[in-house]
Amino acid sequence: MNTTTPQSSQPTPRELVRREQRRRALRSMAIWVLGPVLLATVYYAVITPPQYETDTTFTIRGATPPSSNLLAGLVIGAPTGSTTDPRLVVNYLISSAPIANLKAKFGLNQAYDRFSLDPFAYLSPKSSLEWTTWFWNNHMKTAYDSTSNDVTVQVFAYTPQESLRLAQGVLQAARDVEEVLNKQVQQGSLNLALAQVAATKKDYDEATKRITGLQGNVNTLTISTEASEAVSLVASIDSQLATLKVSQAAVQAAFQPTAPQAKAVQQQIANLEAQRTQQIAKAKAAPGESQASHDVQLQAALLDYQFAQKNYFAAEGALVAAQPQNQNASFVVPFIPPQLPQASDYWKRFLNVVAVALASVVLLGAGSLIYSVIKDHLQ
Repeated sequence: MNTTTPQSSQPTPRELVRREQRRRALRSMAIWVLGPVLLATVYYAVITPPQYETDTTFTIRGATPPSSNLLAGLVIGAPTGSTTDPRLVVNYLISSAPIANLKAKFGLNQAYDRFSLDPFAYLSPKSSLEWTTWFWNNHMKTAYDSTSNDVTVQVFAYTPQESLRLAQGVLQAARDVEEVLNKQVQQGSLNLALAQVAATKKDYDEATKRITGLQGNVNTLTISTEASEAVSLVASIDSQLATLKVSQAAVQAAFQPTAPQAKAVQQQIANLEAQRTQQIAKAKAAPGESQASHDVQLQAALLDYQFAQKNYFAAEGALVAAQPQNQNASFVVPFIPPQLPQASDYWKRFLNVVAVALASVVLLGAGSLIYSVIKDHLQ
């Protein structure tokens, strides 16, 4: 009985091609997926130090100027310090302005000058202001919520104590800049009120001199009912305008020019000035049926005098209200104060390794697809 030994089968050319493709795929996977994952794992596990996060959230509270709706018959109250636009405070916190105080009082340099294998985790005490600001903004994040008007601050440091201390420093920086803005608001309001008094006093003196020169006894001249009503309405408008213009200085110091509050005050002033001009023209167009023609000029002078007098008195009232002791200041309210963190982000940051792996797989797939399309096109 003859037995035949089966010859070992040789791989076909197609199988050889498939084996080469598998080896190439595994090599690409090792290079483009496992490589970044391994590097990310080593970086987060060994190189960069773990960080402790301290969060705080604050808002800005203060007196808001009352509405000045003339048609509603409301009288504007004293100009008070408007609530500061929180975006101004955020812009200050991410600028280089608070760096010096954070270094001097809250140990900014000491928190980050320890040795680390990660060059981006170390801050030299001799670093430039620009580099220190960039480094600090990578370890301090601010977020402004336009819906609730709140500001959230996150501070990252290498020990719980340093994280808490720096978060308290950020909160103090917000209070400091708010105090500066309050002083600017108060001084701006006072300066504008003084300028209003000077301008209206000049007009009032000129009107008084003019009517005195025209005739000696003003009391013998009567004004029509329509003109008297216009004078009363103009007096009310002058009172509101004087207060609004003083409040405008506060709004300009507390808000950005494009803020809705600033635009609203500008629109209110424009509307009131238009109504004032209309009422003055209406009063001067109604000299009264009982007046002789030679009294028309005298009545016009009397109307100018009354308008200037009431405008001057309104400016004086606005000046009294603009005194610093009569203005309310806004202030920072931390309704979520900073607290000592209990755990670092050591384990949580390994989620970034998963993100790196997913991103690598996506990029590898996209690159392989593009390579196949180009290869097929060239063939």
